[in-house]
Amino acid sequence: MPTISLAGTERGIDETTPVAVTLSYSFTDFSQTLNGTTRIPDPLGREASSHVWRLEGELVLGRGWSLLLSLPVTSKARRMQLDTLTATYRATGIGDAIALLKRRLLTGGTLSPWSITAGLGVKAPTGASDREEYGVRLPRDLQPGTGTWEVLAWGFTTAVLLDGLSSVALSATVRLPLTADELDYRNGTEVQLLLIGSWFDPPLPELLPALALRLRMTGRDRLGTTPFPATGGTWLDALPSLMLQLTPFALRLQGVVPVWYRTQGIQLVPSWGITAELHWSLSP
Repeated sequence: MPTISLAGTERGIDETTPVAVTLSYSFTDFSQTLNGTTRIPDPLGREASSHVWRLEGELVLGRGWSLLLSLPVTSKARRMQLDTLTATYRATGIGDAIALLKRRLLTGGTLSPWSITAGLGVKAPTGASDREEYGVRLPRDLQPGTGTWEVLAWGFTTAVLLDGLSSVALSATVRLPLTADELDYRNGTEVQLLLIGSWFDPPLPELLPALALRLRMTGRDRLGTTPFPATGGTWLDALPSLMLQLTPFALRLQGVVPVWYRTQGIQLVPSWGITAELHWSLSP
C-alpha cells in the first residue's frame, strides 16, 4: 500500500480557491504473492483487503503558500489458511495524520509553461500501533498507525500543453522515518513518483479523463539495526481515472492496475484497487 496517497499532492496551489476539502474512499485487494518478480502460491494461504476513508483540507495562507492537512480512517483484514485451519485478523481505527506546507516556486507564463511547487511536512503517529486480537499483537501492516514520526518532502511541476487542451504533471514525494516505535521497529525510506497526463477537451466537457503512472520504491524496514525480512521493494501501477466536474464539486473515480512489481523476499501484494473522491472548493 502506498504510504503517501493524497489528492493534495497531485496539484499545486490554486489561489482562486482559498479553501478546498476532499473526502475519499479507497479499496485495495491483496490476493497475489510475489518472491522478487515471480508470482508464487502464498506459503501461508494469505489474502487481505484494505479500506481507507480520508478527509483532506487545504487552506491558502497567502500569496504562494498553502497548508494541506489529512486524517485517514483505516479498516484492514487478512485471512490465512493452512490445511483445515483458517484465521482472520482485523483492525479498524484512525490512521496517522499528515500536515504538508506548500510553497509555489515558479508560475507558468509566456516564457515557460511550467509551474513548480515544493513542500515540507510531517506524518504524526496519531493511529494506534498496538492492536491485539486473540490475545496476540497484530502484525504491523494491519495496524491503523505506525507509531513513528516521519518527515515528508514533496515537489510538483505541471505544464499546460497543446493550446490548453491537455496537461502533464510530475509529483515526487519522499517519506523519511525520524523515529522507531516502542519495539524499536523503523519503517524503510519511501520514494514515490507520479506522472499524470490529463485531457481538457473530451467529447463530454464535464467528464475529464486522465492517466497516471505511479512508481513507489521503499527500503527495508529495520528492527533495531537488523533489516526486517520480506520488506521493501519496487511497485509500478497504472492509475486510469475519470473526473466529473459540477462546480464547486468534482467527483473522481480512479482504478489501480498493477504493471510491474519487484519485492524483497516473499510478500503479499496488491492485485487491484479503486478510489472515489468527492472534492469541494470555495471560490471568493
